[in-house]
Amino acid sequence: MIVARHLTTAALSPGARRLATVALAFGMALALAGCALGPTMATSTPTPAVPGPLVAITLRGGLCANGTCESTVTLSADGVVRVAAKPPNALGTVPADRVAALAALVVVADFATVRSHPFFGHCPTAVDGQEVVVTFWVGGRQEVVAGCTTAIDWASPLFAAVAGALGPFATLPTP
Repeated sequence: MIVARHLTTAALSPGARRLATVALAFGMALALAGCALGPTMATSTPTPAVPGPLVAITLRGGLCANGTCESTVTLSADGVVRVAAKPPNALGTVPADRVAALAALVVVADFATVRSHPFFGHCPTAVDGQEVVVTFWVGGRQEVVAGCTTAIDWASPLFAAVAGALGPFATLPTP
């Protein structure tokens, strides 16, 4: 109670001082009871964090009413697909087995090799088309593969898995 008395001596009315003392004493009693019950009973289960993104597809280029068109669809590790727009922005979900298979491919992908195949030709944005940019999140970093820089092999296992997961939510090139 010495702590409670010290903390409540600031410019509080006598009633507020008593209320603060009771509240602090009640809190201390709960903390002590929690210690007596053991760590599993004393701690609450933390709320799970929102899973981070796994892969995103950005379509950019072309002309829209407000300028250049751009849309991004992101697949989170929990399977939820969202569009980068004002909420509500969930478009749907991808089955867990597809997400797991894609995540396994992303982890082992050699992005330096993927990007080592240069894109030749005219970028679709030069003729009012759209470039496909695929962003992967791997171990806290982003790996970006831009279609006008890299020749994306949509038949490769990695990009076929991306197309299989996000194809229903974004217009992608066919292999």
